[in-house]
Amino acid sequence: MAVTGAVRSSLLLVTLLVGVTACASRGEPPGPGPTSRTASPNPAPSTTHADPPEQALPQALVGTWQSDSKDSDAGLTYRFRADGGYTFTGVLAYDSPDGIVQVTHASEGTARVRGAQLVLTPRKAETSRRDPGDPEGDYSARPAARTPQRHTWEVTGDALALTDQKGLTVTYERRSP
Repeated sequence: MAVTGAVRSSLLLVTLLVGVTACASRGEPPGPGPTSRTASPNPAPSTTHADPPEQALPQALVGTWQSDSKDSDAGLTYRFRADGGYTFTGVLAYDSPDGIVQVTHASEGTARVRGAQLVLTPRKAETSRRDPGDPEGDYSARPAARTPQRHTWEVTGDALALTDQKGLTVTYERRSP
């Protein structure tokens, strides 16, 4: 099937953005469920306990992960730190009659694991575009939506599979621990 440049660029942009925001949902993930307390006949003195710190990311997830882009015009890279920070870069580059069009999305924020769910909460996100056929429409570091994303995750050897809520799975290869 022949795909025109405009259709191809639209499809590839949607693919990149789906990887970034397809499983987005608003608000913070729900916290732990309700707890029950029973009254004691001899209550202990009241003490205040701070909530325990969020669990650091599992060691299996920590490192740099890159999507397999050999059959794609998009490259996606995540870097997860043990302290729960993450960075993401998605680059879509394809040929057009006027040259190479490039769209880049970058974000950074907090990653939390709750069982099989990975919740990414960006605190900074931006998008850039360069199109030699439409230089007036180019932009750099334009603020982008900072919507939390939820994925199920699984690490097998040096492969990370992230699946969004619609069932789209992207596989990443470990580039560094």
